[in-house]
Amino acid sequence: MGSKITVILKNGTELAYKDARVVEGHKTWIYQVNTNKHPEELLALIDPNHIQTLFTEEE
Repeated sequence: MGSKITVILKNGTELAYKDARVVEGHKTWIYQVNTNKHPEELLALIDPNHIQTLFTEEE
């Protein structure tokens, strides 16, 4: 069981990440996580001004 993160950008692009975690600040960081929910790999670094919708679903 992991989480699926979906990001819809203002230009209409939809990005989906499986087994990931979001960290938000000046930039939105999306990390791939291992089974212990620890960050392993940076998947995306997105400017929050470009994000229309961001949601997480548990699988």
